[in-house]
Amino acid sequence: MKRVWIPVIAGTLALTAVFTFFMLREEDPGELIEPDKVLKIGIECDFAPYNWEEKQPSATNQPLVNNKGFYAEGYDVQIALIVAKRMNAKVEFLKIPWGDMLVALNDGRIDMVVSGMVDTEERKQLAVFSNVYTPAPIEYTLMVRRDSKYAEGTMLVDFYNARLVGQKDSMMDTLIDQVYGVKHLPPVETIPDMFREVDRGNADALVINTEGIGPYMKEYPNLIPIKFAPGQGFRLGFNGICAAFRKEDTKLLRAFNKVLFGLSTEERTAVMEQMTARTEKSS
Repeated sequence: MKRVWIPVIAGTLALTAVFTFFMLREEDPGELIEPDKVLKIGIECDFAPYNWEEKQPSATNQPLVNNKGFYAEGYDVQIALIVAKRMNAKVEFLKIPWGDMLVALNDGRIDMVVSGMVDTEERKQLAVFSNVYTPAPIEYTLMVRRDSKYAEGTMLVDFYNARLVGQKDSMMDTLIDQVYGVKHLPPVETIPDMFREVDRGNADALVINTEGIGPYMKEYPNLIPIKFAPGQGFRLGFNGICAAFRKEDTKLLRAFNKVLFGLSTEERTAVMEQMTARTEKSS
């Protein structure tokens, strides 16, 4: 009798698991949020190619409701639009200072952050994060002047005694602590501020994600990125770039992840390539 019942029970459990899995996959993201919901999205508008600000409307950018006459553009904007469309939701983009982003989320000014934010353990104390929405894992490097004595560096230890600058309240500042013997300068408010500090000689290097290098190299041709030897760069303690939500907004988080599940790497890559090209034209 055991040889009869064990396979039947196992088969029943397997079928139940498969049925449950497909039921979850088929769940309509639009049913997880309020009808005609207007999602208020916080964005920094200073982190190309993920997000930046434009002065003229275009076929792809979006107006900033709290910064009249300016428009948000970038990979973050396009991903947010794709997700909202598939959730049957409308969106409004609000320009929020980077250091105020999670505060604005939790006090209700915005419903989500889609602004090149990585899911660090510290931020997980304040919000919940979606799955990674970029086409590839994020990486960080250093940028220095071409004529710098640090330009030939291939390991973090090569930057001993260098003056490093990062953006306040971002990984571009906290990662500096991984460089032994570095002079950690006071962080600046924006990414362009970092580039200006190095370009003017007030700092020896800045920390930047590799996707953000291209547009700034056109504006600052005297700066070059460091190519670290394998295993000699920064150690990252997070999954990647994700959207942030209030901890109680579990349905909205589920809806966002449902849409991401159906968004292929090829689709994400195409959007990133389009926005990278637009960044170069804008700069």
